[in-house]
Amino acid sequence: MPDRSPRLSRRTLLASLPALGIAPVAATAQAYPDKPITLVVPFPPGAVTDRAGRALGAELGKRLGQQVIVDNVGGASGTLAGQKVLRARPDGYTLLIGTVNDLVMAPIVLKQAGYSAKDFTPIAKVFQAPTILVANPALPADTADEFVDYAKKQGRPVPLGATGLATLQTVGGVMFAEAAGFKFDIVPYKGGGPLLTDLVGGQVQVATMALGSALSLIRQGKLKSLGLISLRRDPTAPDLPTVNEGKRVKGIEADLWGGLAGPANLPPAVVARLSAALGDILAEYADPASFGMFLAREEERLRAVAARVQLE
Repeated sequence: MPDRSPRLSRRTLLASLPALGIAPVAATAQAYPDKPITLVVPFPPGAVTDRAGRALGAELGKRLGQQVIVDNVGGASGTLAGQKVLRARPDGYTLLIGTVNDLVMAPIVLKQAGYSAKDFTPIAKVFQAPTILVANPALPADTADEFVDYAKKQGRPVPLGATGLATLQTVGGVMFAEAAGFKFDIVPYKGGGPLLTDLVGGQVQVATMALGSALSLIRQGKLKSLGLISLRRDPTAPDLPTVNEGKRVKGIEADLWGGLAGPANLPPAVVARLSAALGDILAEYADPASFGMFLAREEERLRAVAARVQLE
């Protein structure tokens, strides 16, 4: 009889709802896994990737019959987490909930990363979400166009809080500023949690981050959206315009994504086991082969983006 358990969409995964309503699945008799699995998250607790990783880890644990332990390893735009996973034994017990940043963007920008996306074993792409330009409510601008006018009047670069220097969120902000004709002074944070604290507290006025990190605070009136750095509105927040809907900029995009990866040379049987479990959990996901091809395309695309954008 087919499994009738409901599956998580990528956006449901990002929402990380406490009650997912998925029936437990008994452990299998297969050799893998026979002990707990460590899921390395490249950002501190509270970030959208952390919430997605914890939701995914909980459901993987049910499907695999073993505990999945989340290990937050922030810093260096996510590359410390990437390095840790690549140093691990390729046995399937240390995995990465990787993002466009630590798998692709940061290795392109930061030579000290010492790796590229090709060094990982791709398992599955599991979510995608837009970057948002968001502000403290005290900022005297309510739209992307109003913010551009405000920024140009300052006479100096505007501080921009961002989750790391070599992240797509930061690159998206820089692309927006360059297209609009002003400059940002990047203030890098180790993750979305610390950045949100300072943004709400007024220590920084403007930031770029994943929409999922800021949406609840926008709904509460503690933050305000200046626009999604995306070519289209997001189905989870259809009332929030993109920065491209104004008059000052067009064609700016910094959509984020995340997926599961492991060290190089992960055994095919382990990859297949994990992929099958993810297929049981998620309504939409990219299988290992598709995710690998996607990573190669993203690396090529973002190398071209990085060559155009000046990060200081």
